[in-house]
Amino acid sequence: MKYLLTGMIALTMLTGCGQKDKAAGGGTPAAVVFSAADLPEVSIRKGDPATAGAALSALYLGESGAGRLSFAGSDVNGDKATFSDITLSAPELAGEGMPASPSDEELAEILSYMDFDGDGIADDGSGTTLETLRAEMQTPASPASAPPVVKAAKLEFDGLGMFDGQANFGLMKLSDITITPAEGSEDQSAGKINSIELVNPSPQTAAWVASLLGKGDPAPFPEGAALSFDRWTVNGVNFNVSDASGTGLFTIESVHVSDLKEEKAGLMGLSNLKFDFTEAAGSDVKISLDGFGVKGLNYALLSDAVAAGAGAAADPSTLASAIQADPANPGYDAVVLKALKADIVGASVDMPGLESSVSRDAQGRATKVVTNPFTLTVGARDNPDGEQFAAALATMGYETLSFSGQGESLYDPDADLVTLVKGKNYWKLNEGFKLDFSAKYAGTKAIAAAQVASLDESADPEAMLNALMENVVVHGIEISLDDDGILDRSINAYAAQSGEDPAALRSQLSGMFAMAPMFAAGTGIDPAVVTELATALSSFVTEPKVLTISLAPKAPIKAQAFVDAASDPSKALTKETLGFSAGNK
Repeated sequence: MKYLLTGMIALTMLTGCGQKDKAAGGGTPAAVVFSAADLPEVSIRKGDPATAGAALSALYLGESGAGRLSFAGSDVNGDKATFSDITLSAPELAGEGMPASPSDEELAEILSYMDFDGDGIADDGSGTTLETLRAEMQTPASPASAPPVVKAAKLEFDGLGMFDGQANFGLMKLSDITITPAEGSEDQSAGKINSIELVNPSPQTAAWVASLLGKGDPAPFPEGAALSFDRWTVNGVNFNVSDASGTGLFTIESVHVSDLKEEKAGLMGLSNLKFDFTEAAGSDVKISLDGFGVKGLNYALLSDAVAAGAGAAADPSTLASAIQADPANPGYDAVVLKALKADIVGASVDMPGLESSVSRDAQGRATKVVTNPFTLTVGARDNPDGEQFAAALATMGYETLSFSGQGESLYDPDADLVTLVKGKNYWKLNEGFKLDFSAKYAGTKAIAAAQVASLDESADPEAMLNALMENVVVHGIEISLDDDGILDRSINAYAAQSGEDPAALRSQLSGMFAMAPMFAAGTGIDPAVVTELATALSSFVTEPKVLTISLAPKAPIKAQAFVDAASDPSKALTKETLGFSAGNK
């Protein structure tokens, strides 16, 4: 499997395949494109025939073997060039043996967790020092593994030239690519790719490609506005995986990224992915996806959030500013998924489709996010693991689980007010339940700030919580649970496992809820609220219908008021103040 990845890395070295993009306006599902074949034509910028030869030399293609590429034939005509019978020499990668010994810095960090008084000696009684730890952890470095053999029938350039002293091109296309294992390799994975194209890269992106074609260490990957191109596509990926971990097939019709400029990407898409892999131990995984597409994925925001969460070198203040400027932004303009099917271990998942879109105001801020109704079915596979899963489902009286859902939220950027539209936000399990939820609240910016602040180890948790509680304001909340058999199924399943009588168990639960008011004294919760809630829950357990719990305060209530009520019973929020109601009807 590592050779498959190595081959993909080698091919990636020939194209600008990264992206950091920022949403640049609203989108609709219709704007998404799955297949690269459905993209509109893109104009290839003109080159400079007088300097095309110099550009090829700068790209290490002045002669065969000048860099990592060797070729049997070449033809240069004006600002165009074609090379045939291409072989890529990839750098050797480490094998899968024992890892090399840790560095002194890594060893010192390990020792620091064992040395509490800072005298350089572990405090666990072992007397371990940096020197003894180094001796204990010396391991031989892994032997280098021979990389796969990567070849291509043709490499084409158009729009070649030197511009401002730097080589660039309008089109770079690699065709009929094959990846085969090195002679004697245990990994027999092999694959083919019909073509890879990079169109109109920025000077920095072209320079990065040039550094990869050379024999030295590659240049750092371009970031921010430096990373730019009109299109990157990969077509016809077909790999047969065969190594110690198992065997399988991996295919993709196409992958594309279009119009990546100033950290804003127009479109991303993937079409007809199939993955069928059987592990050496016998378990298998089957995944298919007809299409996945995104318009305006805010990768810059998402990648910074992931980096900050992982403790990487991301600037929390920058991330906080970006989130607070557009707190309702989900990170895309439109997302569409089509026909996802996955068989993993003992479960089979089927999701026919998913569509979500974002509306924005004149300033580009997200004001509405809609996720259209979708369905998801989970069933048991016809294998030993599937039999166990089927047995677990049967305890609840199910053969399959059929879920559905929908979402719609509105956001007023100036008032910092979120509205979860009633009747359009729900999760449903067929023959189980339907959970509807709606709300109106302010404080999204404060919530975002708290989330980012939590990534900063130096942040004061108490101050962060106080700021959050002061700024989050509840205007209204309603939760509705429509029982369609889930309570009966749950009680019967538990009773069967515990050996209890379902009717007795139901009676015990009802009694527990009925006793709740006497335990609420001194908690800061209005007894009238507890009584009404307990009555509704007891009724729901006895005869489940639609359990509805809502807050509709006459005036918006700060979250801090709930905290104060919990710590000081004299500040209890009354049923009337909360506009609280609960019932089972």
